[in-house]
Amino acid sequence: DTEAGTSAYEFKGGDAIYDDINFDGNINELDLVYLGNSNPKAQGGFGVTFNYKRFQLKANFTYRYDIDVMNKARMAVENMYTNVNQSIAVNWRWRKEGDITEMPRALYNTGYNWLGSSRYVEDASYLRLSYLQLSYNFDPAFLKRYGLQTLRVNASADNLCFWSKYTGLDPEISVGSWGRAEDNSKTPRSRSYTIGISVGF
Repeated sequence: DTEAGTSAYEFKGGDAIYDDINFDGNINELDLVYLGNSNPKAQGGFGVTFNYKRFQLKANFTYRYDIDVMNKARMAVENMYTNVNQSIAVNWRWRKEGDITEMPRALYNTGYNWLGSSRYVEDASYLRLSYLQLSYNFDPAFLKRYGLQTLRVNASADNLCFWSKYTGLDPEISVGSWGRAEDNSKTPRSRSYTIGISVGF
């Protein structure tokens, strides 16, 4: 129906459906509900090391489990409310009676189809391969003829990849000033590579 203090708005086919929690016939602040928790149930990291002959492989992982994030970046590129560039996902929006889709109809500068709701709250659980290093130690008998005691070469990578069902760029979102994690599409952390040589005389 109408929201207190605003002009009447007639909901039609293709509009986002909001629950009337208190069954008073209005969709307003009295229908606000708890949508999740930005404190993860578990987070941490672990590492593994594999040795094979003179090769060594080290891998470090970080993880977060069961954390809810408000994907405001997705809200901005799927709202179809202004002339700002939109996600390709809006191509599957509701267009005519009989359409079955999770994307509501486009309403330029009007309507309520993009309001913050459970539609934009996502589980941002992840497992990240934060560090990977492969190294090789040369045989001391081989090095002796060159006057060396040790020679070690290694290659490493930071922030190599992650696994997550979160639809944003990076699921590792910090909690904001309002006590909730919001993804505003900040530049994700960079990936870096390093090659090293260690020589002992």
